Amino acid sequence: MKNKIAWLLALLVIILAVALAVLSRNYTKIAQTGAKPATGQQQAADTVPMSVVTVAQSDSFYNIQAEYPQFSGIDAAFNQKIAAQVTGLVDSFKKEAKDNFDARNATMPPGQAPLVNPEEPFDFIATPTLAQISPAYVSFIIDIYYFSGGAHGIDQIFAFNYDLKNKKEITITDFAGGQAGLDKLATLAADQVTSQLQGNGEQLNDTIKQLVADGTKSTPDNYKNFTFGYGKLTVYFEQYQAASGSAGTITTMFYKSDLDQAGVNSSYLN
Repeated sequence: MKNKIAWLLALLVIILAVALAVLSRNYTKIAQTGAKPATGQQQAADTVPMSVVTVAQSDSFYNIQAEYPQFSGIDAAFNQKIAAQVTGLVDSFKKEAKDNFDARNATMPPGQAPLVNPEEPFDFIATPTLAQISPAYVSFIIDIYYFSGGAHGIDQIFAFNYDLKNKKEITITDFAGGQAGLDKLATLAADQVTSQLQGNGEQLNDTIKQLVADGTKSTPDNYKNFTFGYGKLTVYFEQYQAASGSAGTITTMFYKSDLDQAGVNSSYLN
């Protein structure tokens, strides 16, 4: 009887060990992958190994939770550009937050003791979102939010697009097939931004109309934040770019059929 109990206990220990090993492997895979590909992208993502680098600091002064992807088998300069974008912003955020905090202490009313730390830590959050990882292209954005003092936080967005076959970054002019294609895309974008603002109850006075016109004008800089994949182009207009600050980031989406109809014939969409 004792031998039978001992055998059962040993079997139970083995089963638990196997289960823990499986859970550990799954957790490790999620931690390394970070941002999850959208439905239908997992098989393609396996062809371009990706890891996620985390920059984190949590104390009484800063709350920094930033992630950015790095890719194997890709131009080192592209990976370095991604890393430098995020780490550079973290460094400038920390300096700005500290400078603002020191300036606040310097203007304290007489008799009021200076603060040792802010009431709440200064936030910096960076989150990558994948649009496409395929054997041909990498396309994703990094959403940034930070608060370094003042009335409100700041939202920013940075897009990255890379042609794996030709080993080069993809610009919006490349995507649109030239300036003529970008001009046609800008017309679509202006209409969609206007429609979104109206749908959100924005009063389209002359000031707002001018913001829309300037922010959607067909210049490469206005359309630098875009992603593409699986029959769709997404263009992001940052806070204050094409509307008042209260509108936040404006996201516009264009399906291949709509682009084709407008004469924007891109070889990057399938």
